[in-house]
Amino acid sequence: MMKKEARLQAEKMFLNAKGKITNREIAKTLNVNALTVGRWKREEEWDSILKAREQAAIKEDRAGSVRKKDARDKAVRLYMDAGGNITNKELAIKVGVSPATISKWKEVDAWISNIQLQPLTVQESPVAQEEPGFDLNEMTSPEQIIRINKKIDVFLAREHLLASEILDLADAKSALLESVETYLAIVRDLTAMKLSR
Repeated sequence: MMKKEARLQAEKMFLNAKGKITNREIAKTLNVNALTVGRWKREEEWDSILKAREQAAIKEDRAGSVRKKDARDKAVRLYMDAGGNITNKELAIKVGVSPATISKWKEVDAWISNIQLQPLTVQESPVAQEEPGFDLNEMTSPEQIIRINKKIDVFLAREHLLASEILDLADAKSALLESVETYLAIVRDLTAMKLSR
């Protein structure tokens, strides 16, 4: 091996080992004198090169961590906004990570328990009034029945519900059934009245 080539190879070995290799080990591998390796190390300032590489790697890691934290924050926001009704794959595409990463974040940060702790808003509640004076027990039109049933179905599509949310849904379904019965009774009465004329 030519001396220049051996010198380059020695530097490469030192840097690849992150400095955790002796001059003697390098010398033995390259079949040169350990003192020669020591001289190359001083002249070429291998320690300075190694330190510069390590600092660059730390900066890159920090930048990557910041990007990953931004992605993680965005993913959890999207998940919460969707009420948990979004797949890992969809989230991964939106934030630029793998579905496996999303799965790991979900588990580590307990996203599901966080979503359960969020209070219901008026818009989310299946028993919320859409306009003043709107009462589930007074619903008698098919449009009102369909509208409230859709709200309930959206809620039921969520993976996890609190006990209080389940009770609200049970009350809403019960009121809905009463409304359907009331509507059918009105239709029967109107039909009977028409037939009796």
